Amino acid sequence: MEAKKTKNVLAAIPDLFFGSKVSGTARPLGVEVRFATTRQALLEGLRSGPDLVIVDLDAAHLDPLGAIGQVRPPGGPHVIAFANHTRVDLIERARAAGCEEVHTRGSLSASLRRILASL
Repeated sequence: MEAKKTKNVLAAIPDLFFGSKVSGTARPLGVEVRFATTRQALLEGLRSGPDLVIVDLDAAHLDPLGAIGQVRPPGGPHVIAFANHTRVDLIERARAAGCEEVHTRGSLSASLRRILASL
């Protein structure tokens, strides 16, 4: 019987409360979450081949869209981005940069368990 591979999420989420929500939701599902708190950590994490990337578009110091555009290979990990609902321009730029899903923070929070369980 083949051992089940642990699913890995790279989360570029500087907000400690939301980060705790992500890791707390992932833990019982057997999903490992690694946090990128610097731009360099985000770039290295993207190169490591996570199954899913979740990025906070409001984390300007990480330049999440630039990092994703720089190292995300075709067929790479699924990328979910989120931003404040008032940041329509940023949401559109995320879609153009290759984020398959773009949510508001509330929408992602409501969908998080389903998303992580589907990995």
